Amino acid sequence: MSIQLELIDFVKKNLPDTPDDPAAFEASKGPSSPGFGPDVSRAVHSALILRPVFELETRRFAQGEEAFSGEIWGQVDLLWTAFAILDVISELTEYQIGATRSEVVQKILPLLRQQMTPGKKSFSDEALGEVTAKIFDHLTNRTHRYLPFSCPFFDADAGRYRTRRFWLIKNVYTGEGSEALFALTEEGYTAYFGLHETSALDAAAIGNLRIKLLIERGNLDDAIAVAESNRRQCARKAGEVRTVRRQISRNIKALAFDRIQALAEEGVNQVMDIQKEGNRLHNLVIENLHGSGYRGHSSTLYRLADKLEALSHQLMKLSGQLQSLPEDYQKHSHKLFRKEAPGVFPGMDEVMERIFSLDEENAARMGSEFIARMNPPARRPLFDPASVIEACDRALERKNPPGDQNQVIFEVDGEPMLRFQPELNEKLMLEAFHLIHDHVYRKKEMKLSQILEQALTESKEGLFPVAAAMAVFQCLVEKRIADRYGIHVDMPDPQSRITMDLGSGRRYRGHELRLRQRVSNLTG
Repeated sequence: MSIQLELIDFVKKNLPDTPDDPAAFEASKGPSSPGFGPDVSRAVHSALILRPVFELETRRFAQGEEAFSGEIWGQVDLLWTAFAILDVISELTEYQIGATRSEVVQKILPLLRQQMTPGKKSFSDEALGEVTAKIFDHLTNRTHRYLPFSCPFFDADAGRYRTRRFWLIKNVYTGEGSEALFALTEEGYTAYFGLHETSALDAAAIGNLRIKLLIERGNLDDAIAVAESNRRQCARKAGEVRTVRRQISRNIKALAFDRIQALAEEGVNQVMDIQKEGNRLHNLVIENLHGSGYRGHSSTLYRLADKLEALSHQLMKLSGQLQSLPEDYQKHSHKLFRKEAPGVFPGMDEVMERIFSLDEENAARMGSEFIARMNPPARRPLFDPASVIEACDRALERKNPPGDQNQVIFEVDGEPMLRFQPELNEKLMLEAFHLIHDHVYRKKEMKLSQILEQALTESKEGLFPVAAAMAVFQCLVEKRIADRYGIHVDMPDPQSRITMDLGSGRRYRGHELRLRQRVSNLTG
């Protein structure tokens, strides 16, 4: 409670003073919105997707080197060609990951030839290809290094300009080939289908149509990807419903019951239609799974069937959430008639809206302190070595019997600690590595038993065979060491085992390994 009171006090100090008279306060807020501002902003936001397409008519491309380049631009329907490019890319990407620029140009070229008026000057395929390529480059925003289109617009809800960034055609990276691949984005499909204001349920309906087309063409992997996209769209719609329900419980006065009722009825009907289409797709997948048309793709069909079944359950849950919106409104409708007590502070939504409307300088001045008031730092206990030592002392005191404190402590001279000295020192291991490298380099391939026999005969050091065996083992487990000495160790036959005496009371018992020369990494 103290944090809430401090926050209220902080807001009162930093917000501009408001007049006590409600009429004066309403007048100070300026002219009210006529009501259609948010609708206009939403329509503009959705129509911006087609702005790059319409700019083809207004932004005539620079004239080419040929004298008749202006004539060819006058005879080509640029809007028709732009939508034809979107259609060709959507057709090509149903079978493959993406389409190349040259493939799209070759597909559009015969269609562009049909636009030429009979009886007028004919143009070469190179000139028509140049027109198609420039239109394609404009739709991919090639002049701006394939960055997304950036379209500013006025948002009436926020009272300021915002920017929408999107791609119509986006590059697809595969890491293969020398030519770039392109595919349509969600905004590209939206522009192509003409659904400028695509809600989550509209996008899911489009996704069902694409899934059906992909199943008929046998492109099951892309169908699974579209089904996953439909799942995200349903989650997006569920998030919108949760936002509306939260607003009903917190600020029901900002919502109209007619809007809630329309949202519930239209949403439920649309969800039921999408669910029916999804069930038909699920039955189609099951029929193909039991049939003989998709042999060898049973696992992919099972995955697609699971995706569609999970999507159906998600849509059923979403339908129930939409149907419960009017009930939630009725449950909280008593708040519409609640009279506010005098002296009550405004709601947090109103306070936050006024804070967010501050200019940048004032917001930066009060932002850090405001966030600290909202979420104060938590006190975490730090590690204290003194407390640990004190706890150990108390534990020792409890363990000691009474009278031990008076006993005399006898001190003795300490002995230095012994350091471990490995028997296989660095010099011995280096000689073993050189022995293995020299013999493998001469004979190209040797067995472990042969290496150990050479180590027994060539050195008088008792631990040298043990060092040779350890060197082979290090080359087996450490690729870096094997690369340094140009040795490759493998086990050709797991059933082959050997037992050899290495001297000094040691014996090797294990697999028969094979050592070969690694020519590319041989260092000498």
